[in-house]
Amino acid sequence: MRAYGGLDIGTDGVRLVVVDQALELLFAEGLSYQTNSPRPGWAEQNPAEIYSACINLLRKMVERFPAHQLYLTFSSVMHSLLGVDQAGQELTPLIIWADTRSRGKRDDLEKKYGKELFYQHTACPLHSAYWPARLIWLKEYFQQDFFRYISIKEYLIFKLTGQWMTDYSLASSSGIFNLEQVEYDREILRIAGVDPEQLSPVFSPTESFSFQINGKLITGLIGAADGVLANLGVGAVASNQSVLTVGSSSAVRFISERPVLDAENRVWCYMLEQDFYVIGEATNGAGVLLKWLADIFGYQRVSELLADNLRAIPYQENGLICIPTMIAERGPNYNEDLKGLFYGLSLNHSRQDIVTAVYESIAFFLKMVYDDVKRVNGQEPGSITMTGRLGLSEKFMEFTEYLIGQVSYIPGYQQNTAVGAAMLGVKMVEGLTYQAMLKNLPSRQTGDFVLNQSFQEQLANKYRRFKRVYHRISLDSHFYR
Repeated sequence: MRAYGGLDIGTDGVRLVVVDQALELLFAEGLSYQTNSPRPGWAEQNPAEIYSACINLLRKMVERFPAHQLYLTFSSVMHSLLGVDQAGQELTPLIIWADTRSRGKRDDLEKKYGKELFYQHTACPLHSAYWPARLIWLKEYFQQDFFRYISIKEYLIFKLTGQWMTDYSLASSSGIFNLEQVEYDREILRIAGVDPEQLSPVFSPTESFSFQINGKLITGLIGAADGVLANLGVGAVASNQSVLTVGSSSAVRFISERPVLDAENRVWCYMLEQDFYVIGEATNGAGVLLKWLADIFGYQRVSELLADNLRAIPYQENGLICIPTMIAERGPNYNEDLKGLFYGLSLNHSRQDIVTAVYESIAFFLKMVYDDVKRVNGQEPGSITMTGRLGLSEKFMEFTEYLIGQVSYIPGYQQNTAVGAAMLGVKMVEGLTYQAMLKNLPSRQTGDFVLNQSFQEQLANKYRRFKRVYHRISLDSHFYR
C-alpha cells in the first residue's frame, strides 16, 4: 500500500496531511511555533524549533502508517532566509517575509540600478521581502559571509538527507532567479555579492530523495512553495480560475502555461514546472493584524476578539478607515515607506469600531490586489476559490462576496496547500495528470449569503473613500519622511 504525505511549513506552524492515490484524507495534524518581533521591522523564527516540529509530525506519520510505502512532498512559506556554515549549522535566525530590516538596502538598489532591472530579470518586484536586498543586509548585519544562503525548506531537507537542494518555485520567488534562463541570475548575484556556489542547486518539484524517520524509509519529493501549491490543492489550474488566500498575509493567484510579466512591474510570476506558472500579488497585512489587535486588547485568541467585537452584517458605517500597512506594503504598490493609519478616529469610536475597521481594511486591500491581478490576467475569472484560515471564516467570505463576487470553497478543508504537495507525489508515482486528479478533490460549495443591497452600497462607498485615503498617502513620498 502507498500513502502520500504533504508537509507544509507555514508562518505560524507546520501542517502534515496524508492521502491515498484517490486523494482521500487519511491523516491531518499540525503544530505551531512562534515568531519573534522584539522591535519594529523584526520578524525572526528559530529554525531548530521548526525542525523539531516537523520531525514530531513525521514520527506520528510513520507510527500511523507502519505498513505503507510512504512518499512525502515538501512545501514551505516563501521568502525565508537563513545563513549557515558548511555543516548546515544555522548562524543566523530565520528571517521571514514580514521582516523589513533590509528596506534601506532595497532603496539603495533602486537608486543605483532602478527597480525595472530586477523585475525584468526575475518577475519579482524589488522589495525587502525578496533576496537581493536581504542578502546584502544579512551579510552586513551579521558581519560575515556565509557558506550557504538557504530557505527553511532547504534547512530541513539538509538535516534529513545531507543534500543541498531547492525547487523551481522557491528559487523563482526569491528575486534572484532568471525565469527565462531557468537559473540564478548572475547579474543580480554580482550586485548582491553572492557566488552561485553559495546557493542550493535548483530541481523540478518531483525530484526525489530518501531519508529515514524512526528507522522507516521514506521517499521524499522536493515539492514547491506554499502559494504555488495552494492553487493546485483546490484544483484551480486554469488561467480563468482565481484563488484568494487569506491567512497571516493574503494573496490572489492564477495559473498560466507560460511566464507572464506585468508592464507595471507589480504582479509577480513564479514557476512550478516549465509549463506551470503562478501569477499573483500578495499583501503583508491580514490575520497578523488581527493577532496584533488581540494582543493589545488582551485576548488570548483572535476568534475571541472577533466574537466580542466584530459587528454583524448589516451594520451602520462608523466613518473610521484603517490603512492596514503596519508591515511594509507589498502589493499593489510596494511602497515600503507606507505606515499603518487610522483615518477619522474620534472620541466616539469604540473598540468594536476599531476591530471592524481593521477587518474591513483586510478585505479592502484584498479587493485592490484582486483588481490588480485581474488587470494582468486580462479576463474575468470563471471561478474564485477562497483558502486560508481567515479567508474560510463565514464572515470573511461574506465580506468578499460583497466586494468581489461569489466565492467557492471546500468545506472543512484548510490544508489545501499540504494536499497540493501530496498531489505532486501522486502525479509522480501513479503517473496521473493534474486534470485526472481533480475529480478526486472534494466538491466546492458557495456561501448561502443573501446580500443586503443597502449595506453593499454602503460598503462600496466606504471602499471608494478607503482608496482615496490610501492613494493620497501612498503617492505622497514625503508623507512619512
